[in-house]
Amino acid sequence: MLLALLLSLGSCNLLKLDQQMQQAHQQLQLVSGQLRASDSGNSAWVALLDEHSQVLEYRISAPREGFYFTVAPGHYQLLAFEDRNANFRLDRDEPRQWLQTAQTTALAVQPNPNQWQQLIQLNPIELHSRSLAAAPKLDLRLQVLYGQQPRLQSNYLQPISLNDVRFDPQSVSLGAWQPLTFIQQFGYGLYLLAPWDKDKEPIFLVHGINSSPRDWQELLAKLDLRHFQPVLFHYPSGLPLNNSAYLLSVAMRDVQLRYGPRRMHIFAHSMGGLLARRAVQQLSPSDDQRLCLFITLSTPWAGHPSAASGVRDVPLDIPLWRDLAPGSAYLQRLFANPLPAHMRQWLLVSYSGNNSLLPTPNDGVVPLASELDNHAQDEAEQLFMLAEDHNSILSSSRSSQLLNRALASLPSKGCRGKN
Repeated sequence: MLLALLLSLGSCNLLKLDQQMQQAHQQLQLVSGQLRASDSGNSAWVALLDEHSQVLEYRISAPREGFYFTVAPGHYQLLAFEDRNANFRLDRDEPRQWLQTAQTTALAVQPNPNQWQQLIQLNPIELHSRSLAAAPKLDLRLQVLYGQQPRLQSNYLQPISLNDVRFDPQSVSLGAWQPLTFIQQFGYGLYLLAPWDKDKEPIFLVHGINSSPRDWQELLAKLDLRHFQPVLFHYPSGLPLNNSAYLLSVAMRDVQLRYGPRRMHIFAHSMGGLLARRAVQQLSPSDDQRLCLFITLSTPWAGHPSAASGVRDVPLDIPLWRDLAPGSAYLQRLFANPLPAHMRQWLLVSYSGNNSLLPTPNDGVVPLASELDNHAQDEAEQLFMLAEDHNSILSSSRSSQLLNRALASLPSKGCRGKN
């Protein structure tokens, strides 16, 4: 539970999390850059290569958009290209830029906008039609990457059971209190429950703090998924929200480019709603056109007072608390710009299970006023108050009825239709 996590100020878990953040600063660096220009105006693939020109990771970047990789100290290369024929390979007639020595810099866990603008100047990328210089072979087809990277094969767009050990309580706790260890052992995950079905629309499911995709099990059993495919995003919840939001946004673009679904949707619980909204904001206008339903359950849009208490009273470096503190830079950025008008936002708000440790009405974990933040209400197409607590909303018959109603309300094409 969020409250229990935030109020465990005296536990050794806090020291573990603080030590992991210090370790991150000491042992990790950034390879950051920007796609400054592209003659076509299209997005580009940006691959991080090791000193032997082998692919380690990749990103998708729109023109004038920044990108970054978090890496251990070492020698890295960057290879960016415009995939004009959409075959996920660098062909000889496609614009490319190869930076044989990528510049690295110190890890910035929560850079402000000015710092971010400085970071993305580190490795500028420009793709012009005449940019056809020699470069290493690059093949980003999934079947090729799976063969090269066992970790990717186990945790990216592959079927998995909700009973998997990665979703066990011990793994969940590891992600909350020792997120770097979690990444080393498991890594971020984007899982399926069945092989990809090209005729179904993906629903990205984003869990909350100290949780896992297993939280969706009961709701999934009650949803009409004949035309929809659950896609489970799994992240270590102890890391700053923007990091995970960025990787979710890259994953959504990747799914769109690889499979071309006609529509996509996002359901998010609790803190996952804060992460999911930021991920949507990080999509470029050309990437978000197929994103329709954005449904959040019990999300603390205005933050949590316990996070502010932790920032104020505990002399440890807990970046996540800074994100969740009311009025934080992260929360302000969430509503600095509205989401695209074509997207349909539904708010499911829980109000039972009042916890006396919180000074205002709450759902046992999150203040009701935070769930009902005015900015979130103003953008919502539908708002529903459920007599559930913070966790029971995920097993509620009322929740499943509303989610099925939202899915059934989709028109045959596009996002908007009769409610």
